[in-house]
Amino acid sequence: MKTLLACLPLALMPLLAWARDDGDEARKAAAGWVEAGYTLPSPPDERHLLAFRVGAHPVGRFLLDPESLTVGEDGVIRYTLVMRGSGGASTTTFEGVRCGTRERRLYANLERDGGWRPFKKSAWQPLPVAGSSIAMFAYSGNDPRATLAYGYLCDGSAPRRAREDIIGRLRGKRVDYLDPYHGVEP
Repeated sequence: MKTLLACLPLALMPLLAWARDDGDEARKAAAGWVEAGYTLPSPPDERHLLAFRVGAHPVGRFLLDPESLTVGEDGVIRYTLVMRGSGGASTTTFEGVRCGTRERRLYANLERDGGWRPFKKSAWQPLPVAGSSIAMFAYSGNDPRATLAYGYLCDGSAPRRAREDIIGRLRGKRVDYLDPYHGVEP
């Protein structure tokens, strides 16, 4: 047991180095980054929504509209998120995630009449990381946006290779990706 505890810091060193290096590279790349334009999608079709679990004890349903999902040339993954509370309340938003900087942005809210209302003060905000950047690999909090980013949308600090990879993962299919530090995902 004593030997195991002594080896634990050594085993975590590559992961800690990755987290530190990744943030430095992301900040350097973000300095010259310009967001591309986007188009608000059609309202989501109930028949196509894909559910995903958020936290150990979900308090509602969380669904992504695969028809709205795009992986932009600017590195932003955009999608429509539907959140339904256990009491019946529902919110639908069009959002974006930047994997390299671990940020999210809310673009618009779907009104009752089916039209989008853009947010007036829409800015990039940090995603929760549950205490450390290592959480990128095992986020278990109750934030649906962080769950989507860390569990489905991002490969570490990079977006998944293709829209189909993200949809496959949401449907429960194994999707391999190349981790530059550790090879293919187990």
